[in-house]
Amino acid sequence: MSGPPDIRILRDLPVPLADGTVTRAEAWLPDDGAPHPAILVRTPYRKEAETPTPLADARRAAARGWAVVVQDVRGKGASEGAFEPFVHEERDGADSIAWVAAQDWCDGDVVMAGMSYVGATQWLAAAARPPALRAIAPALSSDDAAEGWSHHAGVPLLGFLASWSCAELAPDPAAVDDPSVAWDDPDRAAATAPWLAEWLREPPGSAYWRARSVAHRRDDVAVPALVVAGWHDVFLRGSLASAARSRNPRDRLVVGPWAHDDRLSHLVGSANLGLAGNGDPRLFDWALDFYDAARAGADPPLPPVRAYALGARRWVDLPSWPPPEAARVAHALRGGTFAAAPDDPVPSLGGRNLLLGAGGLGFGVVDQRPVAARDDVLVERIALDEATLLAGPIVARLRADADGGDALWALTLCVEQPDGALHNLADGVAAGAGELAVELGDAFALLPAGAALVLLVAGSSHPRWPRPSRARRQAVGPGSCLELTVAPAGLAGV
Repeated sequence: MSGPPDIRILRDLPVPLADGTVTRAEAWLPDDGAPHPAILVRTPYRKEAETPTPLADARRAAARGWAVVVQDVRGKGASEGAFEPFVHEERDGADSIAWVAAQDWCDGDVVMAGMSYVGATQWLAAAARPPALRAIAPALSSDDAAEGWSHHAGVPLLGFLASWSCAELAPDPAAVDDPSVAWDDPDRAAATAPWLAEWLREPPGSAYWRARSVAHRRDDVAVPALVVAGWHDVFLRGSLASAARSRNPRDRLVVGPWAHDDRLSHLVGSANLGLAGNGDPRLFDWALDFYDAARAGADPPLPPVRAYALGARRWVDLPSWPPPEAARVAHALRGGTFAAAPDDPVPSLGGRNLLLGAGGLGFGVVDQRPVAARDDVLVERIALDEATLLAGPIVARLRADADGGDALWALTLCVEQPDGALHNLADGVAAGAGELAVELGDAFALLPAGAALVLLVAGSSHPRWPRPSRARRQAVGPGSCLELTVAPAGLAGV
């Protein structure tokens, strides 16, 4: 019985674009002399680093009859041209797909793979409707470069945007050595990465962001999309919104326990979330099944939603997200008063965050007791008498008062552990005052009877969000509540 085929690697292939710019790619081919369908990965992070990974494993792909092509996008790696995030990816992506499809080692069918910005290159290329494209699988990414990527509730993700720009996209040696250089001095950072000033200034929905996004024109995306999200990922909000904008009955959603980690590990921050949640190799196998179905014009074997239930430590197949059985349950908040000061902001500890160059990359499950112990943080504890399955959006409805209309409200929802540690589960932000709905994102987590949720409310979380503009007093008034989406505990299969 013969084993999987050997692999032939073609290095630094010239991929010409329509305007004459020459980009470079690397192709991993089953070495059997036959043409094969191809998985295209378009990256700004050096093509040599993109395979094998749990999202694009050329060895596993070859065993299933697929070639893998990894391309440096315009202006990055070995490719010619000037790089500007998001701007050229639609047209360049379509040109690249056509080039791959025309090679004698490709049978004419192309799909796409990859995470983060490499997911954005998929959404943008698909919007150009290249004839050879059959499917995309954007992971830990978003079809909107503004809300859910660069902003949450209109508030810019300062730490992520500054560190991503200066550590990865336009490296500044000082910021690579110490990423706080980027977020403490955005003007300096913008001198290296000129787009950063616009990212921090332009509001979601502006013409600037619409030109760099697909969210407002999803009808242009004709091929099926496998959206992959992570419960602890910085882009969870954007990923779930991308899935909710589905236009294709063959679209699928997979949500694992992951943070923004290309290894898709079940070890997230300081927590082990269960070996079953490790994404390698199962996720790529699911993706290959999805690609095969797309080529055949058939329904994928995946359910509409496959989600990892935190706490239950198992995958659950669902007909939709949130599950149809889920309902809203409100818990009253006591409220209180706290201060916010620009010279001593509450530190960002883990969460759905990403700080490139920082220790631990600034994400994941981190004990929040140091934050809860501060006198500028309001602490609300909610005891749960029965086993509770959180299964959908979490919203804090605040009667918010502040001496100044530009106040920031940074909220973190934690699960209290038996040893007293506070493990962050969800988080959100809003700006302003009055009747505020602070969206903390979605969760899928089974909590045992007797567990307690702890909500931390602060006027800052730096460097994730910008510092407060000035010192102020803030208050959460009576009538505020935390609204959970809850499903029957048995849905998690335990």
